[in-house]
Amino acid sequence: MRYPIDPSEIGKLLSQLGQMMQGAGNAPVGWSAAVNMARTNVVQTGDPSVNDSEIKEINTNVQLAQTWLNGVTTVPAASTTSKAWCRSEWIEATVSTWQKIVDPVAQRVQNSMSNSLPNIPGVDETQQEMLKPLLDALKPMSAAMFSMQISNGLAALSSEVLCLTDIGIPLGDTTTPALIPRNIKEFAKGLTINESEIIAFVALRESAASRLFSSVNWLAPTLLGAIEEYSSQINVDSNRISELMGQIDPTNPLSIQEALSGGLFEPQLNASQTAALMRTERLLALIEGWIYEVVNIAALGRLPGIAALQEAMIRRRASGGPAEKTFGALIGLELRPKLIREAAQFWNKQTLTFGTNVRDSLWNHPDLLPSIEELQDPQFFNKIQAPLDISSLDSAGIAPKEPDDQTDDGNSSSASK
Repeated sequence: MRYPIDPSEIGKLLSQLGQMMQGAGNAPVGWSAAVNMARTNVVQTGDPSVNDSEIKEINTNVQLAQTWLNGVTTVPAASTTSKAWCRSEWIEATVSTWQKIVDPVAQRVQNSMSNSLPNIPGVDETQQEMLKPLLDALKPMSAAMFSMQISNGLAALSSEVLCLTDIGIPLGDTTTPALIPRNIKEFAKGLTINESEIIAFVALRESAASRLFSSVNWLAPTLLGAIEEYSSQINVDSNRISELMGQIDPTNPLSIQEALSGGLFEPQLNASQTAALMRTERLLALIEGWIYEVVNIAALGRLPGIAALQEAMIRRRASGGPAEKTFGALIGLELRPKLIREAAQFWNKQTLTFGTNVRDSLWNHPDLLPSIEELQDPQFFNKIQAPLDISSLDSAGIAPKEPDDQTDDGNSSSASK
């Protein structure tokens, strides 16, 4: 439905928009305001500082996890310490990475809005001239609305994540494992396993992820690079924007907010983005599968509920929580690996067949890792008969060390299919 455009209402609307956008600035997202609002939201819902007892508990569990991992992986720990965060601290620690992912999306939305005015049905040239000030106002308005949605997304995610690497990507400095005690305790309420065992399990997962991201030099840049490439090529449907703008009621500023939140930020995938998404999903699955494998071995005989915890985590990572889904829809990217079980089976096969040294050496170069197609091929696992040949790879400091003559005992348990 289109609303008649009354020139007398335009000035009133601009005044109301000015009040709503006060302090928004010209950037595609007002990050300072978004972070402040997110922190305010989590504080209002309860975000006490981490106390000394929680800090000690996290540190004890991380140190124990590192000791266990020392015996099951050659990937070294980058730190002997740990961090225990409240939700606000997670927001502060991860916002710079989110900015790299989100800014290209927001910029594309603004650009699409700038080009949409001539395509609004029923708007003639005279009305276009009258609406130019409105369009100029809508750009910072879209930034304000995007900032608000980002703020809500960060606040919601901060109440779901269990640790820094919980959603599979390095959102901050991964050299030191970082856990969120309050969220772990909330997560534990939905399980029938002892809370202390769940904390130990999360510490194991975070410590394993910390080792991987901090020790494999190419991994974090490649993963984040694929995500940023996806974001930088976001194509917003201009026809959809024109349609939404044609539905705005100039007498009701809230109709602008409804339009902005009603599909404007849902980008359309193109072929290049699909390729970047596949590269992202491949790495996410292989990272998650490796963590599954080394945690499984490290926890064997130590955590009685490991099988149930692993299954709960696979389901959690594969489906994503409500906040993760909302945030994924906002940026047009869902960071959920679809081949966790297949990747875990690949790493388990490597452990059983060649031992820990060879298995972990595959992280020395991305070309040593299986493709999405290989992970999806049931026959691929039967073809793994010998370590991959790395002689043809370049030697720019990325070829793996020669494995020791000593072989591992192959102590492992396979991921259920």
